[in-house]
Amino acid sequence: MSNVVKLPGPPAPPRCAVPIGQTAYGALELDLARVLAGRMLVQGGSGAGKSQTMRRIVEEAFDYVQTMIVDPEGEFGNLAAHIGATTIKAAEIAADGLTAAATRARHHRIALHLDLTDLDPEQRIIKASAFFAGLVGAPREDWKHTVLVAIDEGHLLAPHQAGSAQDAETRRLGVATLTDLCARGRKRGIAPIIATQRLAKLSSSVVSELQNFLIGINVFDRDILRAADILGFSRSEAEKLRTLRAGEFYAFGPALTRTPLLAKIDQTITEHLGATPDLHGAADLDHAEAQKLLDLEHLRETPSRRDESLKARGSRALDAFLLDPIAPTATAVCLALKGITPNATTANELAKHLCITREAVDQALDVLSALSAVDTMPRGDDRMARLHTRLRARLSDVHVVGLS
Repeated sequence: MSNVVKLPGPPAPPRCAVPIGQTAYGALELDLARVLAGRMLVQGGSGAGKSQTMRRIVEEAFDYVQTMIVDPEGEFGNLAAHIGATTIKAAEIAADGLTAAATRARHHRIALHLDLTDLDPEQRIIKASAFFAGLVGAPREDWKHTVLVAIDEGHLLAPHQAGSAQDAETRRLGVATLTDLCARGRKRGIAPIIATQRLAKLSSSVVSELQNFLIGINVFDRDILRAADILGFSRSEAEKLRTLRAGEFYAFGPALTRTPLLAKIDQTITEHLGATPDLHGAADLDHAEAQKLLDLEHLRETPSRRDESLKARGSRALDAFLLDPIAPTATAVCLALKGITPNATTANELAKHLCITREAVDQALDVLSALSAVDTMPRGDDRMARLHTRLRARLSDVHVVGLS
């Protein structure tokens, strides 16, 4: 019988694992290829070090994979600079523009930092969802351009429940889009890593799509029960989650370790901008100095007869506004502010833009403030204004960021 020669199979792909911490058994490494296959969650209560952990992962991974940082709190600007990522201020770009930017970034393999600060909660979800849609919707030929998407404070983008009935539709958009990013990301070369403070705050639909976990300190019973279920801990073992120190996490999942291991995350190169500040006492000032610095005299409310009529309800308020001589100017000011929502501008810029006097702008802002149509300051050289939160929430796109 002749010997059968077994031909060698195709070589195994190189393992790309980066060190992120230390365990009792040695270095804790994160297998980036397996993160792509199974996604990842970094969870821990306030002060647990989850944002620092995300920072460590990005610092180690960006040499091996295109990286995008989704930053709701504006804490990762220095990290973006460190890895050479281009920062996009979401408040300055229309939602469909963010979709296009994400798609183009995938095609050209551009590292991005999406800064979601200066947006109200509803707009933050709308803008982030548009960005995620662009990542998922990239053409098939760009799927080979693998990308790690580090998403901080994921519960702000896909909350477990809406704050009100009015927010419910926006919440559904956020949950659906982030779930889609996780569920369909593997084939499209997308590896989401999501950080959140509480498991109870992040949509369970999103959590169910994640297979790798770093679980830090938890103090709420509900979060501890969910974390214990993820880690396979008994009730008594779960109590250990209450006593973890900052930077300590239980690691578990195919990209980390087959059994839960306690790890201490390594130090980062870049400074954590969201660290808890040191305690400082109040300034040693007497009452007169404090009054002068606050300039309270110029901040006092001085209601006029016009204010009282405009604060009436329903048709009475509308009648008072329509009969007010300043109504046309107030309407023009409101439309100008709508054009730059959610951004603010100065009263001087409004006067220049509308070619009217500064006094007319001040009168219009007084009227609009009484109607709760704008957020503004008392009259003064530095007076600023923008549409009221209620009206900003009705606008989904920002096409202009400044008056011209």
